[in-house]
Amino acid sequence: MNKAIYISAMPFSEKVSRDWYINLLHENNYDIEFWDVSDISNSNKNIISSTRDKIQVLSNFSYPKFEEMLIRNNHIKIIYIVVVSFHKKTSKIYTTLKKINPYTVFFNWGETPEGGISFKKKTFSQKIMMYKNNQLPFLSSLSSLTGILYCKILKYLNKIKIHDIYFNAGGYTNTPKNAKRVVNINLCDYDQYISQKANDNKVDNFTVFIDSNLVSNSDIELNGLKKIDRDKYLSSLNRFFDMFEKQYKTRVIISAHPTSNYSQNDFNGREILKLKSAELISNSKYVLSHHSTAVSYAVLNYKPIIFLTIDDWIGEYEEYANSEFSKSLQSSLINIDSIKFEDSILIKDVDISIYDKYKYNFIVSKDVEGIESSKIILKEFNEYFVN
Repeated sequence: MNKAIYISAMPFSEKVSRDWYINLLHENNYDIEFWDVSDISNSNKNIISSTRDKIQVLSNFSYPKFEEMLIRNNHIKIIYIVVVSFHKKTSKIYTTLKKINPYTVFFNWGETPEGGISFKKKTFSQKIMMYKNNQLPFLSSLSSLTGILYCKILKYLNKIKIHDIYFNAGGYTNTPKNAKRVVNINLCDYDQYISQKANDNKVDNFTVFIDSNLVSNSDIELNGLKKIDRDKYLSSLNRFFDMFEKQYKTRVIISAHPTSNYSQNDFNGREILKLKSAELISNSKYVLSHHSTAVSYAVLNYKPIIFLTIDDWIGEYEEYANSEFSKSLQSSLINIDSIKFEDSILIKDVDISIYDKYKYNFIVSKDVEGIESSKIILKEFNEYFVN
């Protein structure tokens, strides 16, 4: 039986299982292990083993145990899928992988306007100012400019693992120049989009709000971003939804973040659904969102979108990110704390050429457009075990 091991900085979840093709591999008789390294440390501790949806999940890793298990598997033909981005906090995972050198693949996707093209074009002095103003993404993970320099030194000294395959989605990906093999795919959301388009979809008069779970998202603290006032935020959202529904004679449905735990009262009785973004946005009339990779569904379906910001984000990374998203799609950006009148809510018409530019930058690789990534990935994995 072919064996695949996921090394992940994200805990196992239904969404991770779907988007990172764990379900696909399991359905094709792969033996799957999921190593949750989200809390890996130097301290000695025993690994915890559990079973989730028939998948063996290992957690509570230490670096010595991580290395030991890699060495133990060295004689077995395994594909390691690394769901860990490289930065200061994760650098030891990458140096350990370099040392043991297992066969690894990396999904090079999820680039967005604020972290991709826009940021790369900025001068060094502009980046320094962004750092000072807390507008760098993953600030606490990078820790400081010293952390950035440390990562660059590791790369220069060839101390980090270069993956055996990079699966690249879209035209803008940050692939190492010395990458061994690059295979073009599309963002995981594109597979959901294709599946949804195969259905007989009918546009209905409702609006989708893409929730980011800002009220209890652990990534906010992890990345050094500003916490928000839960009650104030939900109150402002609901006030804006009331205004929007009145102005455009529509109803707002909440596409809740998978990690969220809302009650119906949090959104004044509005419908709340999880893991339904592809279906909801395909059938919707309008989309409301903060910056999020799930914006891809609005782009692929050419839906008018408004980006929402709040007072607490003024001068922060979140303000910068939402601004770059709205610029990239030439969409409205509205501060829900300060807007006062329904008729000042403007939905801009979709510019197909602008949406297509975003699509090919961040979602779709032109040479495999129309093809489900799952088919490309499964073919590559199967060929590895045959050769």
